[in-house]
Amino acid sequence: MQWGQIKSLFIICFLVLNVFLAKQLIDREDETLSALPEASKEEELELNISGLGQLDQEVLEAPLLYTNSYNFNEVENIAGELTNQEVVVANATTLFSRMTSPVALSIGDDEAFTAALTQHVYLGGTFEEYRYLEEAGLIVFFQRINYPIFYNTQAVLFVKVNDAGEMTHYMMRALDVVEEDQEENEQTLITEYDAVYRMYHNSNILKTGDEISDVELGYHNLVSLPSGEQLLNPTWQVSVNGTVDYFINAIEGHDYPQYTNFITETLDDFVTLLMPGSSRQYTYYSLDEDREEEDTLLSSIRQPFITTYQQLTEVESE
Repeated sequence: MQWGQIKSLFIICFLVLNVFLAKQLIDREDETLSALPEASKEEELELNISGLGQLDQEVLEAPLLYTNSYNFNEVENIAGELTNQEVVVANATTLFSRMTSPVALSIGDDEAFTAALTQHVYLGGTFEEYRYLEEAGLIVFFQRINYPIFYNTQAVLFVKVNDAGEMTHYMMRALDVVEEDQEENEQTLITEYDAVYRMYHNSNILKTGDEISDVELGYHNLVSLPSGEQLLNPTWQVSVNGTVDYFINAIEGHDYPQYTNFITETLDDFVTLLMPGSSRQYTYYSLDEDREEEDTLLSSIRQPFITTYQQLTEVESE
């Protein structure tokens, strides 16, 4: 055999050996990579979202609530509970009040604040503060039935305060529980952690780098019935980055829409009821003996809230 042929044979053998060794190396790398465990969805959540350490894994139960609008005109001796104020009730379900003398609220002192609210606001003890809009002199409250009722136009209290932090007016609507036997309506809820998990993996609401600020259980209007009743569903309120609130159905896990203009839209609805019209029925309580015209009470309550509405809409439009 000639030397040229032997050399070619060696080259071919070395090429085959190199290909074999390269394949072996690639196969080993693949085996090593496949042996590394993939990050679970829980690990992915924990890597990308902060504030998870505060979330509770406890499984809670809460009832569905069947409610109806509170009828203020059906309350016996309601006038006896409305001291230091003149009151008008529109269409039986919306109460407006003008304080005869401004009431100090001690804003910043939780105990004194709650005491003043309970003493001077009808059903005041059943509401909790949601937001203080200091620039507009307005405090917004949500009604509580076991837990707060989120963003419900039929379960809200607006308190108007002056520059000294004193209450001068308030207006409100409330819900009343129709079915008292709540144990029959008890529902098992998803956990706080599960609510956040679904926000990240199912709804894509949460983004990498977001922080969970707080989680609170409350109620959301699931459906309004033709009779005027509302079915309230347990709901997780999840605060993100200290600025945005999201609402997750605590039974089924889906999210509800956000409410960007709830305060101004509800204010507008309230103020419209203070404009005399054929569709409005007014009932007056604890009127000042010196008041000659009932319409002047409507005007004296309406104007401060119109000013507040204008201030808030100007801020929203900026």
